[in-house]
Amino acid sequence: MNQEKRDASELFYSIFDTIKPPAPRSTSPQDEWQSHVSHHSAIEALAPNLWHVSGTLPSATMVPREMVLYKLTDGSLLIHSAIALNEAEMAKLESLGTPKIAIVPNRIHRFDAGIYKQRYPQLIVVCPAAAKPYVEEVVAVDGTAEEILPEFGIICHEPAGIRPQELVYELSLPNGKALVFTDILFNLNKSYFQENLPTGKFLFQWLGTSAIGSSGFFGITGLGRQFFMTDRDAYRQWLESLADSIPDLQVISVAHGSPIVANYRDRLREAAARLW
Repeated sequence: MNQEKRDASELFYSIFDTIKPPAPRSTSPQDEWQSHVSHHSAIEALAPNLWHVSGTLPSATMVPREMVLYKLTDGSLLIHSAIALNEAEMAKLESLGTPKIAIVPNRIHRFDAGIYKQRYPQLIVVCPAAAKPYVEEVVAVDGTAEEILPEFGIICHEPAGIRPQELVYELSLPNGKALVFTDILFNLNKSYFQENLPTGKFLFQWLGTSAIGSSGFFGITGLGRQFFMTDRDAYRQWLESLADSIPDLQVISVAHGSPIVANYRDRLREAAARLW
């Protein structure tokens, strides 16, 4: 990545530093937690031992976001891209398992990491090595994802052709595998916005996904190409290799957009084909 593009990417990242929760009514942990709670869905199952939640941010100009919950072999929970939920849904979360590991997937998706650590002091906070200096601005990091997650049977894939910032996580399910992406693939469609952010339809154009069509958009967005991608051909080939190397893929999760629960390998090839 040349210096001009790197500087532009840093400016883009700095936009997200300006998003703050409303001021809590008091300094109590309960009020601080509540100040982070925005509109969100119920916890929904994706596959055995895998769930997701769709949520929003205080800024109405931000695309909805996704949290993934994964049951580890000891019955505890791994949380990817934490979202503060209302108390009823937090009780449901805890009924699925004790929160054990929180992945802060990159320097953007750190908004609720600190209050999760405050609520669950024993939570092991991890992030990609490239994101560690930025994540540590808001929460103490116990170790990098590359170091810690393989101990729990989780494979960390480093994307090719992408500025070092995030990883893709391969999770084992009773019936196959799941891949958890963050910002290098979006899966956007009109129904997703209608359910989670009805006022945000203009975001299609802002994100550089104007050619949506009736089936939606799955791929790296225009903004992602501009600020995250460093080598188009390398990224395309890497996506194709994922499609070919995980034959028992059952779920693809992204941080922004609907999870993919059918035609998984074909959808990865679809995202790769957008890069020709």
